[in-house]
Amino acid sequence: MIAECNYGGRITDDRDRRLIKVYAKEIFDEGLVAPEKWRPVGTEEFNYVYPADEANTKHPDIASIFTPDYFLQEIQKHFENRDQPQAFGQHTNAEITSQILDTNELLLSILSLQPAQVSATGQSPEQKTLNIITPIKEGVPESIDVRALKYKMAKDDSPLSVVLIQEIQRYNVLLNIMRLTLDQLEKGIQGIVVISPDLEQMMTSLNNNLVPAAWSDSYFSMKSLGSWNTDLKARYEFFQLWATKGQPFVYHISYFTYPTGFTTSLLQKFSRKAGSPSIDRLEFDFIPTQKAVADISEVVKDGAFITGLYLEGAKWNIEKQCLMEPEVMELICFMPVIHFKPIPKRLKPPAGIYECPCYYYPKRQGGVGRDSYMLRIDLKTGDQPSEFWVKRGTALLMSTDA
Repeated sequence: MIAECNYGGRITDDRDRRLIKVYAKEIFDEGLVAPEKWRPVGTEEFNYVYPADEANTKHPDIASIFTPDYFLQEIQKHFENRDQPQAFGQHTNAEITSQILDTNELLLSILSLQPAQVSATGQSPEQKTLNIITPIKEGVPESIDVRALKYKMAKDDSPLSVVLIQEIQRYNVLLNIMRLTLDQLEKGIQGIVVISPDLEQMMTSLNNNLVPAAWSDSYFSMKSLGSWNTDLKARYEFFQLWATKGQPFVYHISYFTYPTGFTTSLLQKFSRKAGSPSIDRLEFDFIPTQKAVADISEVVKDGAFITGLYLEGAKWNIEKQCLMEPEVMELICFMPVIHFKPIPKRLKPPAGIYECPCYYYPKRQGGVGRDSYMLRIDLKTGDQPSEFWVKRGTALLMSTDA
């Protein structure tokens, strides 16, 4: 009733509802009140104390002692103001990540309040912007001719070819917007055209090493301008190589603007084989490998080899092929190559599996009009039950903020 109905009115995300159900299962349990001096798992060394035992022996009338004021005084006297993350089933890294996010938000607020003035080197904000624009304009990749690519693939009816063309079309739109806005801003600074409010906001973003809002519609990213620009070149180069040299041996899933379109095309390609089930009766079997990307030299028969995933809230045990606890300050761990293999849908999920949510970028709630959640990837839980990793907030990310 609490998890499904009460909180169900406030939580519409299946992953959040799963977390609430795990917490509710722990709280509404006799094991919470039956044992003497119960403590949350992992908090035995912390200063969580109980009322003095002698109070029970010296005062027969226990009700007169254990009043609400008594408990409030005991809490203020013995308990810390800051709860340890272990009390909620989370790792120390969760607190570190929270502190980093708060710090970054504070620094961005301070940066936005800085007045526009001449720097110590004598450069005005306009001249500084021009120095930023020049290398970005020179580094914008040359757009692929989509019409020529369609003609080249006219006889190729593979769903993956359709995905390739659609991805290149989306990136070409982004590249055209970048060229146009950079050219307009450059002319505006030179006094040739009027600087609109959008261009003024773009100039502020460039000076603060932030990605302009006009460029962020194609795909979500939390990277700074320099890292974003490098990442864009790597993304486009991946699709250029695919268009010129054929299907890659390993797909970098984070380079797709719509990764779910790519995974659906893998299922569609498999379903077209003789005797294969229809696409609505297929799912993926996720098989992590021990091979590096450079060691894979052939296209897999069914499905695809996938790289570009990052594990948050856990790390991968390569020897045992399962989830394991990360070390302190191991906030993000790289996931090895995974074989996405299409198989007929199973009647029930296999035992010892954590249904790990996969998000497009670290901001899990996504943005306006588009969810960050992409798909579910099954990972072996190892020595811990799946509920352990649910409380840890363990998830896969297709990109990081660095």
